[in-house]
Amino acid sequence: MVDKDLFKEAVDLISNSNSVLITSHTRPDGDACGSVRTLSLALDSLGKKTYPLFLSPLASWYEFLFGKKVPVLGNDVAVDQLKEQPYKSCDLVLIVDTNSYVQLPQFDEWLKQTNKKVLVIDHHVTGDNLGNLELLDTSAAAAGEIVYDLLKFAGWEITEEMAEALFVALATDSGWFKFANADARIFRNAADLIEAGANPAKIYRQLYQSFSPERMKLMVRMLESLELHLDRRLATQIIMRKDFDETGATGRDTEDLINECNRIGSVDMAALFVELADGGFRCSLRSKGKVDVRKIAQKYGGGGHTMASGVNLPGPLNEAKKTILEEAKLQLGN
Repeated sequence: MVDKDLFKEAVDLISNSNSVLITSHTRPDGDACGSVRTLSLALDSLGKKTYPLFLSPLASWYEFLFGKKVPVLGNDVAVDQLKEQPYKSCDLVLIVDTNSYVQLPQFDEWLKQTNKKVLVIDHHVTGDNLGNLELLDTSAAAAGEIVYDLLKFAGWEITEEMAEALFVALATDSGWFKFANADARIFRNAADLIEAGANPAKIYRQLYQSFSPERMKLMVRMLESLELHLDRRLATQIIMRKDFDETGATGRDTEDLINECNRIGSVDMAALFVELADGGFRCSLRSKGKVDVRKIAQKYGGGGHTMASGVNLPGPLNEAKKTILEEAKLQLGN
């Protein structure tokens, strides 16, 4: 848990600010989206001017959280525009669900040059100490749990809309409460949010029963590439750029697809390789507990959690797969 003195410093920092830029990591997931939305609503209610900004487009199933489109850096806002209004007048930068420069492409260079105060709210072990003040809790299943703790400490009202956004944060980062990080704390928090107005059935439909035909076709392509290694304990899957072209799907449609092969009983670890424009591969890693995938990701410049991490690897594909296979073999012992 975050020390109460740090929460007090965070409340003071927010109270003394007028305009706040709120952002999160590239390829924002449910935790990032839910946390950004909640913080925007909370600070709006305090009379602050808030400027949420994402670093890549949202997956379509998270759009219901936001009343209007949130600008995307590189699409709607050029990096140079961060030096102009309204961002120029922001006296606080709030970064949630990451503490690493590598997860803030383009934004990172501006961040290194700015003299604005930075508040970080994160639950990952890895980090670059980006904040003047950091609310870090690696025992939290989601950054949204730390946001929730901050709101409760400050005594700020949690509206139905905020409860919904926080429920999305908690539910998605815990795999709808089925991952190993789904402890008593997250269930207590989820119950509180339901009492505050979150509707789990409605949220589930929005998140998991709203696939586009393109995303479904992409998942089929991915499953067709399934290979099992190390006595069927490691599963690998591949999505090439031509798969996006031929199905009409986008990079946003890959979120959580890696979890599909974890349905196989023998699988202890899964790896999904997604081809990038530069010929490299974005490798998402998942574990059921016998493999620490964070160690693998960190070794090659990535990061994340013990059971869910990611890393970018250079091509060609066979070399990227060989790297992961060898690292998995070291931990699985085959």
